[in-house]
Amino acid sequence: MGKVNSSRKILKPTRRLRTKAGTAFIFSINNVGPNLFQSRLNLAGFVNSSSRVLVSITEIGIFGGQVKPFQGAATMTIHNVVPHDDGIVIVRGNTGWGSPLNIRLSVVVF
Repeated sequence: MGKVNSSRKILKPTRRLRTKAGTAFIFSINNVGPNLFQSRLNLAGFVNSSSRVLVSITEIGIFGGQVKPFQGAATMTIHNVVPHDDGIVIVRGNTGWGSPLNIRLSVVVF
């Protein structure tokens, strides 16, 4: 496995939504990668080590003046999602690209 680009910075969600199934959070992160990355997401008050947390990833860009997801040439994957009792969720993934990309992590907590 290659070098993981890891940040000690704890990220806060840009948006929160309540659904019938659980609570959803959106994290928009700029200049992620290249390739392997690890992010620390702050979901204090919503997550503990027993929580079920699902994460999806997409590339984002600006279209018509708005930030929107799109399917670029990069094949993005999520590898690990680890919730902790302090509300921090560690997400490890791969942007599948040799230079940094702007991404959106969509998180659902059950």
